[in-house]
Amino acid sequence: MILKNVCIAAMSAGLLVSAAAPAVAAKTGFGCFLVTASEVNIRERPHSTSKVVGTAAKGDILIKRKMLCTLRGYWCAIRAGSLDGYVDKAYMQKITCP
Repeated sequence: MILKNVCIAAMSAGLLVSAAAPAVAAKTGFGCFLVTASEVNIRERPHSTSKVVGTAAKGDILIKRKMLCTLRGYWCAIRAGSLDGYVDKAYMQKITCP
């Protein structure tokens, strides 16, 4: 949902230049994740009680911000458009960035 809103806003402002833009953004990260749950919470910190700062819908692609996920491997730092946060890894699948 958040990514769809960011894309719509960017298209309205004429910011999406070409299909190569997501690939350029992905190169600044450490890979990509595909959201596999119907919707996931993007949290401020890597904990289930942390404040929800946004959501992502099934099929959204999130950019991995850090090389490693948390020590136990449950939470991964992601970027969704201009939003940075953490998502539980159980609701995502690692993919090759577009």
